[in-house]
Amino acid sequence: MLHSRPLPSSVIPVTQILGQLVKLKHYSAVIPLFKQMLLCGIAPNHYTLSIIINCYSHLNQMGFSLSVLGKFFKLGLQPDVFTFTTLINGFVLHNQVPEAARLFTKMVEGGHCKPNVVTFTTLIKAFCKMGNKTAAIQLLGKMEERGCKPDRVSYNTIIDSLCKDTLIHEAMNLFSEMISRFIAPNVLTYDSLIQGICNIGHWKEATRLLNEMVSKGIFPDVVTFNVLVDTFSKEGMVVEAKSVVDVMIQRHIEPDTITYNSLMDGYCLRGEMDEARQVFDLMISKGSMVNVQSCNTLINGYCKGKMVDKANEIFKEMRHMELLPNTITYNTLIDGLCKAGRLQEAEKLFSQMLGCGQLPDVQTYAVLLDGLCNNQQLSTSIELLKEIEANKVELNIVVYTLVIEGLCKAGTIESARDLFCGLSSKGVQPNVRTYTVMIHGLCRHDLIIEAEKLLREMECPSFF
Repeated sequence: MLHSRPLPSSVIPVTQILGQLVKLKHYSAVIPLFKQMLLCGIAPNHYTLSIIINCYSHLNQMGFSLSVLGKFFKLGLQPDVFTFTTLINGFVLHNQVPEAARLFTKMVEGGHCKPNVVTFTTLIKAFCKMGNKTAAIQLLGKMEERGCKPDRVSYNTIIDSLCKDTLIHEAMNLFSEMISRFIAPNVLTYDSLIQGICNIGHWKEATRLLNEMVSKGIFPDVVTFNVLVDTFSKEGMVVEAKSVVDVMIQRHIEPDTITYNSLMDGYCLRGEMDEARQVFDLMISKGSMVNVQSCNTLINGYCKGKMVDKANEIFKEMRHMELLPNTITYNTLIDGLCKAGRLQEAEKLFSQMLGCGQLPDVQTYAVLLDGLCNNQQLSTSIELLKEIEANKVELNIVVYTLVIEGLCKAGTIESARDLFCGLSSKGVQPNVRTYTVMIHGLCRHDLIIEAEKLLREMECPSFF
């Protein structure tokens, strides 16, 4: 179009093309086309410039976005609420919330244009994202003062943020306020509340909310049901969890991977591994539903139930399903093998883990060291500890406490004492568990005076 002769007499068709490119998220393609448009002598309008601000914002070039705002005034154009909201959203996208707030203040105080509900909600989202719920709620209150009525999205944003921080009382108060203002909640409102309430273990209240939303003609979605399945499963109420899945199917809401993983985890927590395996097989039969978390859940269940061979079978099946085991997979199976006294297999699996390029974490080393200590392989555990330290891996107090406990149990109290006394030089501070282990070890070797000294050290106010 830009190369056509005669040139377009209006900026509108060009702006429409730029707008379509933005919808396709081809932000970087828009900028050169805009520059070419200017070279062709086509003057932009306020909507064209707003599109360019949006593109620069998504490309994290906020300096250019602001320079486009200056272009408005040079061309004698007046930025509208869409322009300012686009720019504010750009700052929010890149976590520059103070800049977004300053621009909002200038917009209001300068009297350029009145912010609308989208402007307010954009800034509310920003405050919630950075954890400033107070500022978000205050801004919600100021909307009415500025002649702008909050909408469902405004309330949902803050309710969701409050629920994620388990501030359920505050969320419910806002929910009541929302209803009193005749702003109808939707499935997203209830999903946030049900999730938040379930997170604090109040599943009865969550069930009440579910019934309430249905009575209002708001139908639960897969997210709503998944929250309930997960909560019931974690509470060990797998019968209730399975009932929720049945209701989903009756309502023609297809359970997804998250649904089945939660249900399987519930069975594993109760040690009902046959039922857990049935869920796993059902997922396989439905095609492409099993993921790494599904396998990890089942492997963990088998290991906890001392069925390490079955856990190993799932591990091997992962290859056939083209699923790559992650650090959690290896940690779980290594732990299961160690607890079963199968140290050689655990060490072999650890080597395989390294060979596959899967980096071990602190938990991996904790599991290995715990296994070695509990199987009286103390010299090997000390060698491994030195090797880990030499590789500059930052170990936590949990790992050192495991080794100290192993040394105490094996009767090598001097080695345990040396490791304990050297903790501060490693930048690690002993905790209550470490002191308890060391005191117990000293008492077992009749070193009562030393034990009492450590006890007094613990009682020192600076320890806490």
